[in-house]
Amino acid sequence: MNLLFRLFFIASVTLTVACNPALSQQTIFNVPSPDTLPRGKVFIQHESQFRAWNPDRFWLGTEYLAIGAGANTEIDATLFNLRAPNAGSPVLAVGFKKGFPVCAERWPSREFKLIVGQMLPITLGDGGVGNWSYATISGRLPRLKTRISGGYSTGTRQLFGRTTAGFIGTYEQPMTKNFSLIGDWYSGTHANGLFIPGFSYAFPKQVTLYGGYQIPNNKASGRSGFVIELAKIF
Repeated sequence: MNLLFRLFFIASVTLTVACNPALSQQTIFNVPSPDTLPRGKVFIQHESQFRAWNPDRFWLGTEYLAIGAGANTEIDATLFNLRAPNAGSPVLAVGFKKGFPVCAERWPSREFKLIVGQMLPITLGDGGVGNWSYATISGRLPRLKTRISGGYSTGTRQLFGRTTAGFIGTYEQPMTKNFSLIGDWYSGTHANGLFIPGFSYAFPKQVTLYGGYQIPNNKASGRSGFVIELAKIF
């Protein structure tokens, strides 16, 4: 393990342990969550994706910030592509996510919702400015209480390594009051072309731990590895 990889890996673990980072999230792992923040609430999250073994060991860090703007709308800023080994410039994406409840008065327990979002990824280097747009519809199954979502995503090379469009989906299965099985998937061949199954555990004071394992759709979508996130809502 070279020195650069060690430094970045140790830094990511330190951040994961030291942050006091949520009961909802901006994404499940990589796919946007059906959740939106209430007005005035602030969400922060650190994510580490890593593979500590050969071939192609890596660390990839992502930092999330969201602010509730009211009316089921949040303002989002995300710093992508913090990597070891280095692979291009970091990308700062700014934008919004908005939810539209569907049949909330008739079936409140089903939590039917349409989510739309727009992010403007700006390369902090020579990669230019791109685009990411998405829309999903979600709901909760009766009895099992499983929340599932499915929809469409299109984005440019600044976030995905190439211009791409395709299906996105998520699931969240509550097992106890604090523990859930979760997962998400992007179709296609690109940097986020991954299926990530995992779990979430909610601690007191709106601190949540997420853990998963990423499985690429194919070799061109990257390598398998672990995903760890810590988040907090203020």
